[in-house]
Amino acid sequence: MKPIRNVLSAFFTAATLVVAVAWHPAVQAQAKPAAGPIINLTNPCPIKAENWRGRAFYEILFMFRQPNGAGIGNYFNSLSNKLPEADDVMDARFRALKAEDLKKEFGGDGIFFNGPRRLVANTITGSSWDGCKQRVIAGIPFNLDGTFEVPSLEKFVSGPPVAYRPLVSKRDSRMVFNAGETVYELITPEGAVYTMFSLSLKADPKNTIENLPTLGQRLTLPTGWKFRSRKLDKEMVLTATADSNPPNTVVLDQLEGNYQYNAGAK
Repeated sequence: MKPIRNVLSAFFTAATLVVAVAWHPAVQAQAKPAAGPIINLTNPCPIKAENWRGRAFYEILFMFRQPNGAGIGNYFNSLSNKLPEADDVMDARFRALKAEDLKKEFGGDGIFFNGPRRLVANTITGSSWDGCKQRVIAGIPFNLDGTFEVPSLEKFVSGPPVAYRPLVSKRDSRMVFNAGETVYELITPEGAVYTMFSLSLKADPKNTIENLPTLGQRLTLPTGWKFRSRKLDKEMVLTATADSNPPNTVVLDQLEGNYQYNAGAK
């Protein structure tokens, strides 16, 4: 997989504030249909999702086909923006979105809906782009959080993302897990640890944060992979830097939960 450029999240994405309203302006960007992805991201702005564990957020990827069949695009994430209605109402709005309608309005050769999602980290700080101007879709305010590349556009937009394969995710973020919280982790055959920072209700609406204690029983792991949960005795922080070398990596499970590489875990 080619590198992702200048990405905040999280897959985030992946990914907003006690009712986390960041300090950015609530400006709606009325976009014209784009002919291609925004590669050179400019005008970074800070975002913060504080005390957000278990709360809703949403992400949409607007992808463009490359001559070799690959895809490159931008992802827009609601994390750090106050939602106007209750989580279940916003979930229904997000699920009702149609890819063809969004392509006509904003451009793109394919749309991927990442969510509805719930944050598993307690707090995230990081950067969005374009001055945090908002693209409001179905009443959901989204920020431009980065660019994303996939080896096959058609496979990406037509099915779930590849599970249990480390993927490059270049972004600037700091994820905080409070002492006393339970964290959920995947361990590769090589011993690398990936910590879950968000979950998805897309494939299974019952895959809520309250049901995470049974997640290990519901996953089908590849040979050599392991799943574990552990309670933190002190605060844990996961950081990612867009220009890090080696780059930050993430892994998804088959329910589209997002896990970030945790260099400090064993």
